[in-house]
Amino acid sequence: MGRKKSVWSNYRLVRTVHVYSSMVMLLIMLFFTLTGVTLNHRDWFSGRGQASEQVLNLPTELARHPAWQTDPLVVAAALRQWLSSEHGVRAAYVSYDWDADDQLLHIDFKRPGGRSSVEVSPSQTQLLLIQQPKGNVAWLNDLHMGRYSSGWWRGFIDLSALVMLLFTLTGVWLVIPQHKRRLRLLAVSGLGLAVTLLFTSLATLPL
Repeated sequence: MGRKKSVWSNYRLVRTVHVYSSMVMLLIMLFFTLTGVTLNHRDWFSGRGQASEQVLNLPTELARHPAWQTDPLVVAAALRQWLSSEHGVRAAYVSYDWDADDQLLHIDFKRPGGRSSVEVSPSQTQLLLIQQPKGNVAWLNDLHMGRYSSGWWRGFIDLSALVMLLFTLTGVWLVIPQHKRRLRLLAVSGLGLAVTLLFTSLATLPL
């Protein structure tokens, strides 16, 4: 009697976890499902925003920074902070490139759904800022992949995967005690696995 009560208690606990994890994942699964479609059919959504160019005046302390003569990448880091605080140019992925032949500093900002690039020469007191938005669908696709996203978003993806795993495992646990329907449900699960393996084997074949 005590063992049966313990099994029933565990069953109720697992069912509660299964239900609440499904509620947590409801909108998240909807997001990744829809963006999976848009990601797989990018040609359906080819629209992107117009590129814009701005010429910005450098502050005196950056235009006359002594590191221009020794290590221009030090100036690049200061320029990044200035662009972020004064002009809202931010990105999780930023790269710097110094062209010694042309005496030109390039800064590339990559973020979900767009990018910005900067060109500046130590001989000038201005810089060129080019912003290229890729559109809302591209933004959603990049979020789906975690592309150019911050550590916070990538952590959210990992957490979502763990909750999804919990939802899946508790679903299997709930099937096992159902003696009348267990074989049928496991057969359906096996069919899903077989279909997945079939399309995996077809993934590299030409259309």
